[in-house]
Amino acid sequence: MNAESLAFGPLGVLLVGIFLTYVAAAASDHDEVAGWLAALVCAVALGATVLLTTTALPSSYSVLGDAGALRITYLGVLVAGIATFVGAVASVTSVRFLDAGQETYYPLLIALVAGVVGIGFSADMFTLYVSFELMAVASYALVPFRLGRESAVAAGSRYLIMNVVGSVLAIFGISLVYANSGGVLAFDALGSALVASEGQLVDPLAIAVLFLVVGFGVKAAIVPLHTWLPDAYTEAPAAISALLAGVATPAALVAISKCLAVFPGSIPSGLLLVGFGAVTMTVGNLLALRQRELKRLLAYSSIPHIGYIVVGLGVGLYGGGVVAFDGAFFHILANALMKGGAFLAVGAILYRLRRVDPDNPGTMDSVAGIGYQMPVAAAALVVGVLALAGVPPLAGFWGKLFIVVASAEAAGTAGILLALLVVANSFLSLGYYLPLLRSLFARDDEQSFAELRPSPRAIAVPLVVVTTLTIVVGLAPVAGFEIVHPAAEAMADTIPEVSA
Repeated sequence: MNAESLAFGPLGVLLVGIFLTYVAAAASDHDEVAGWLAALVCAVALGATVLLTTTALPSSYSVLGDAGALRITYLGVLVAGIATFVGAVASVTSVRFLDAGQETYYPLLIALVAGVVGIGFSADMFTLYVSFELMAVASYALVPFRLGRESAVAAGSRYLIMNVVGSVLAIFGISLVYANSGGVLAFDALGSALVASEGQLVDPLAIAVLFLVVGFGVKAAIVPLHTWLPDAYTEAPAAISALLAGVATPAALVAISKCLAVFPGSIPSGLLLVGFGAVTMTVGNLLALRQRELKRLLAYSSIPHIGYIVVGLGVGLYGGGVVAFDGAFFHILANALMKGGAFLAVGAILYRLRRVDPDNPGTMDSVAGIGYQMPVAAAALVVGVLALAGVPPLAGFWGKLFIVVASAEAAGTAGILLALLVVANSFLSLGYYLPLLRSLFARDDEQSFAELRPSPRAIAVPLVVVTTLTIVVGLAPVAGFEIVHPAAEAMADTIPEVSA
């Protein structure tokens, strides 16, 4: 197999998989066939992604005409690997979570994953935007998938409206870049084109940066553009919540960083991201402190982790270099495991609980003591929550540590204050995570969960896998950094005059 075939492998498998899962769901009398096929498609795409590391990277390939639409870098490999892995896990668990609508659900799930892979592999801003829209359109249908729930439809409508506005702003920002770069949109040429034009074009380029951050930032749920997230994550099926939190939202951050990395240093894009990140992690933690419903708490707690990643990316663009990008990308990897695992664990608990009591609100009080009857789901939730809080030596600790170190080293006193803010927010998150853990194993004499059955195998096995990886990546962080460090170097290499 030649290098160009390898380059298109992950996307090709996923695009074919969209069609195959639709046919399988429509033609088969067994509801589970499409789910297992979707998991297989994502697994094959994951294998094709791993094969890319056997070729010399970076490498560029044209897909349509003379356009170099794909540029395979280690950053793209990292994004594609995370997306296909979480997509496979979400497909397997959906076999039990999903009751109907397989012929649309699984093609949309694979389309979402394909969009994320396209964002990672995009060689220019236009291809990135098209990939972003593929991911976004698929998620528009998946968030309100339970159309029988009025709250799900309302959440989906709010999500759609805000993200469509964001998409319009993003394409306007891209058009400004196109107009002020001599018609250049390719990432490998944009840096020099924009550096050559800085001086007389700082103002329009600064406006373009703002539109790109706000446009893609809606999907990334950067505060104050986050208002769609709590309802969308809460109302979406559990596997889709895991996919959105672990893959789609971080992919929007990757899109922002790929776009901003090519702008000249005279435009303070890094400082802009640092400011957004500091506000996002602080506001997100304060909002999460008030939550009592399990899934909504996890939704709000996703916002601070967006903030941590944005701070890391911002510090890297400001001058923190590879260390900051190491922290940001490690946290993206860890977030996919710990946030994905936490949402799936809560989904497993609510799946069993609401089959016995459909009106159970899913609050901390209503599930008090459930950990004794559902030990696998409870253990997965414990590990996921402790990792999200940054408790060492779990996976969530190491990315934050590198972000803290890079912040302290990059900007003197201001950087030290930023590092302290990251640490303070990690401790603040314990204020809502610890009550959740206490609730899982609380004894309640008036409430019995003895009639509940353990998690189905199709849910328990993926939970065990994700939880094990969360622990392993934490205990052996060197392995995690070996995965993300080439991506961090690839990002640092795209910054014009990065040595300055």
